[in-house]
Amino acid sequence: MAKKSNHKKSNHVVPSKEKGGWAVKKSGSTRVSKSFGRKEDAVKYGKELSRKEETELYIHKKNGLIQDRNSYGKDPFPPKG
Repeated sequence: MAKKSNHKKSNHVVPSKEKGGWAVKKSGSTRVSKSFGRKEDAVKYGKELSRKEETELYIHKKNGLIQDRNSYGKDPFPPKG
């Protein structure tokens, strides 16, 4: 039987090293899924990807801090807490 990981998969919209652009990366990955010139385009792609994969999406600021977070997974309803 396969052991289920406690590590929740997620996608991140992060500042890119390339000319002030933005990138979408999977958590734990060193490689970029896709790069964009505008943050809005990266966020749109990140949302589509996270919906398809049913994962969390973390949107970072230019300084790297998390600005926003959206969940597209199978969250309990009603939410706990």
